[in-house]
Amino acid sequence: MNTNDTIVLDGFCKIVNYLDGQCSITSQLDGNPFTVLKVKEFDYYVGAYEVTPSANIQTLSTADLMMQDNVTINPIPSNYGLITWNGSALTVS
Repeated sequence: MNTNDTIVLDGFCKIVNYLDGQCSITSQLDGNPFTVLKVKEFDYYVGAYEVTPSANIQTLSTADLMMQDNVTINPIPSNYGLITWNGSALTVS
């Protein structure tokens, strides 16, 4: 087959490619449109994967990053107390 040969596809066609690195594909297909999945390379999250609740907001900066493990949220420590005010009395629970 020469590089100038024409290949005619009739019927259903599915192209699956697994690519690593750079590539260039030039194709002409006549028939039904198909979906192209664009794969993006992500950086990895390198922060903590374990969080203990506190009174302050805590943010794990994971936007647009791949994570290699699950995030663990620890239980509220037994020495934490909640103080509430109902207008006339303080309650510590």
